[in-house]
Amino acid sequence: MELQHLASTTTTTLAPPAALMGEPLRSPSTLRQAVVDRLRHAIVSGIIAPGTLLRETALAASLNVSATPIREALGTLASEGLVEIEAHRLKRVTPIDFAATRDLLRVQWELWRLGYDWGMEHIGAGETALLDQAIADYRTALDGDDHAGAIAAGLDFHTIFITASANRELLRSTLDRRGLIARFILLHGLQTLTTIGLEQHQAILTAFKAGDHPGVLACLDRMATRLIAIADAGCPAASDRPSR
Repeated sequence: MELQHLASTTTTTLAPPAALMGEPLRSPSTLRQAVVDRLRHAIVSGIIAPGTLLRETALAASLNVSATPIREALGTLASEGLVEIEAHRLKRVTPIDFAATRDLLRVQWELWRLGYDWGMEHIGAGETALLDQAIADYRTALDGDDHAGAIAAGLDFHTIFITASANRELLRSTLDRRGLIARFILLHGLQTLTTIGLEQHQAILTAFKAGDHPGVLACLDRMATRLIAIADAGCPAASDRPSR
């Protein structure tokens, strides 16, 4: 079976099935989460392209599972913004809308900032070690041209500060949008995955270790501003935007 059967014939042709299937999904106790993880990876990495129509039966056949975990997984991914469920239960991978992404990034920037502000005072030796490890993982990923790994390490770094805030709603609101941010960076923001990006994360950690909390937030602001500018550059020119 070719992976293009996962989508409507009117959408973009996808990668070969091996790119999606990987190792068999065997354990019933973790089947649903395994399906979520597999589909999330395929969507975030662009293996299943933005805008692709999703057919539950074809996805189930490709992953050798029943339709039920596929349906549940698509519901989870819809809650994360990676899948759209339209009229008549039509499902598709959420297209990348630059204006919507800019709005997402602006909101997430404020939430991350709040997470940092609340979390920094609760960062101890264990969390600091995790921050050091995230920096090391970022560096290793860059050295190996592993873009997805670098993105994951960067997001892990920020999540450590947000998790330290101990605010479950704030953590949920940020974790649920990690996939959308990772997909945008991977497909449109690879220019941020350089030694400069690594140095920006290192600057945050250096400022934090020095007790310079305003300096930490200033570094975070610079990073966010750069990413928002990429989304803004992809938006239609003001003269091309429809009037309201």
